[in-house]
Amino acid sequence: MNLIKSVKNDYGLFFTFLLPVMIIVVEVIYSFLGDEKIDINALFSLSYSVLMQTSVFRRFLLLFAAFLVCLICFIKRIAYIKSFENENKKIEAKVVDIRYVKDRCGVDVEFDLYGTKCKKHFTLMNNAQTKYIHMDSDIVLIMKGENPKKVLIEELYFD
Repeated sequence: MNLIKSVKNDYGLFFTFLLPVMIIVVEVIYSFLGDEKIDINALFSLSYSVLMQTSVFRRFLLLFAAFLVCLICFIKRIAYIKSFENENKKIEAKVVDIRYVKDRCGVDVEFDLYGTKCKKHFTLMNNAQTKYIHMDSDIVLIMKGENPKKVLIEELYFD
């Protein structure tokens, strides 16, 4: 698995990577440039019940919780993609529909698995690596085990 390639192409992975970075940047900007100046030493000297009543601490807890949720989702998505490395099967597929919305594209592919037509939808980032995917193009999918619902586009995640 190529992590940089995966983050650049997979919309869910990119979003769960970008959101924590944005949370950190917003918190740093708000902490240093906001109306409320934060005195770290004063915060440490407060009791827990008083600390919970400060808006700074509540904002920090909220952003920290959002950060943790995004981090967990990011790690779970990476683990899911890495699970394709061990047990996979390559399948030829044809792009049957593609839709672009700002920075992402929705790609529908159709492939044949043991005489059964299967469809899969991918949400990808719209970038230089995904530009080769267009209507009626043939692509190679990697299927995990024998489950047609667990497929990835090989060129976007692996070297």
